[in-house]
Amino acid sequence: MKSAKLPDNELERLQALYQYDVLDTEAERVFDDLTELASQICETPICLISLVDPDRQWFKSKFGLDAQQTSREIAFCSHAILQDELFEIPNASEDERFFDNPLVTGAPDIRFYAGMPLKTPSGHNIGTLCVISEKPKVLTKQQRSALIILAREVISQLELRIQNKKLALANSFKTQFLSNVSHEIRTPLNAIIGLSDLLLHQKSLCDVDQQAKEYIQQIAFSGERLLGIINSVLDLGKIESGNMELEPQSTDLAEVMDKNIALLSVKAKQKGVQIISTSRLTAPTLALIDATKLSQIFTNLLNNAIKFTPENRQIFVNYSIYNNELEIEIKDQGVGISEADQASLFNKYVQVGKQKSAQEGTGLGLSITKGLVELMGGQITLSSRLGQGSTFRVCLPIDLVASPTVSPAVAHQGVLPSDLKVLIVEDNKVNQLVLEALLDQLNVSHDTVDTGEASLVQAQQNRYDLILMDINLPGISGLEATKQLKQAQLPSKIVALTADVFCRNDEKALFDDFLTKPIQIEGLRQALHKLF
Repeated sequence: MKSAKLPDNELERLQALYQYDVLDTEAERVFDDLTELASQICETPICLISLVDPDRQWFKSKFGLDAQQTSREIAFCSHAILQDELFEIPNASEDERFFDNPLVTGAPDIRFYAGMPLKTPSGHNIGTLCVISEKPKVLTKQQRSALIILAREVISQLELRIQNKKLALANSFKTQFLSNVSHEIRTPLNAIIGLSDLLLHQKSLCDVDQQAKEYIQQIAFSGERLLGIINSVLDLGKIESGNMELEPQSTDLAEVMDKNIALLSVKAKQKGVQIISTSRLTAPTLALIDATKLSQIFTNLLNNAIKFTPENRQIFVNYSIYNNELEIEIKDQGVGISEADQASLFNKYVQVGKQKSAQEGTGLGLSITKGLVELMGGQITLSSRLGQGSTFRVCLPIDLVASPTVSPAVAHQGVLPSDLKVLIVEDNKVNQLVLEALLDQLNVSHDTVDTGEASLVQAQQNRYDLILMDINLPGISGLEATKQLKQAQLPSKIVALTADVFCRNDEKALFDDFLTKPIQIEGLRQALHKLF
């Protein structure tokens, strides 16, 4: 038996092999299909995808063989990787290099072998796609050609692994970047929106100084608009990274649709546009659906219709349930969309149309809407003619709820307990000021600490009904502090405060509720009512 010599470029060859990170991985259907196909085409009982490392040949895929690997010293593939052409042995028992090889004299009793080197784009042979038989044989021209093509396909699949790995890494970096952006921008927005909201609730100020009130309203409006832009970018990032998750709940569809129409009718009226709605919903109208994302889809489309519909025109809204699907149609009498623009309408990198307005946004609304519709398992279509308006149709699958249960989306607005006591855990001084002022407005007693360590001491020395826990804290994080508080079995409910919208489900599960900054008085009030 003659063992194969090492390739001259062995070190570089091994580096090329290792970059695929494929050795000792689980079987994969895509590779198993290729070995089975090669076995059928070449009419051999065995086919292998063999990868040659320093000591062995390891089989990424094997058809007709139970072994997972063999020693490199006796491997036929060790010889095959020394050349660039198909390596074929018609009868190993008559070949001086292999006649006394253990793989010939014993199982699997190799007589015929043909191996096509797996050549990487950098020119390194990392293994072979080989076919084996216990009987002497010669491949036909067609079989040789097929084996060569299939070997290229193996490399293509390995290259795809690298690209997917790079893409996953890039998405990870992107998610981390957006997470940082979310935290860094939403934190100061918490102060801008929260404090302006508090000032607008101060009747003593607003009733005395109308000009000051108008200034504050502009600050609040600008803050809300900036928040809307940030939310659009973050929503798109969450959809693309797969971090956007559905939260279905029992929802009154008629109530959700009517409330959103009523809300946007005010905006339409200010522009001189009339919204005419027609509901074909029949009882029951309760369904398990993510009400927040449904509202986002609907308001994005209706806002878009209002934006591009001229004064004294109409928008027609129809919605119905058919075959367990919620069908929504929004038809406007606006400027319409050209065929050329329709092709790129949902592209996040393209903002179609030339009309500009004071309400100009990021142009991400329709891209986000399409992403949300598809996330919910639905479809969105468009028909439009330039100068004659546009019609958007959305179909969303729903699970109807027959029993007349109360929708959890309806917040209970009872009276909060008079002795309610809250611990604020927040390191940012401005955010502390906002939260303290909000709780003062709600007549809720509170204490404040600025580290996770301090929260552990304070919560064990005093009894709190609620702990408002910032997640990003110096020292131990809010997540770790919450874990330790839970382990101590304190009676306090814990609500997370974060400016990061990319928190995972396992992180959310630690808390009784989750509030995303900026926090306004109504949002905090509703959270308190839900908990108490």
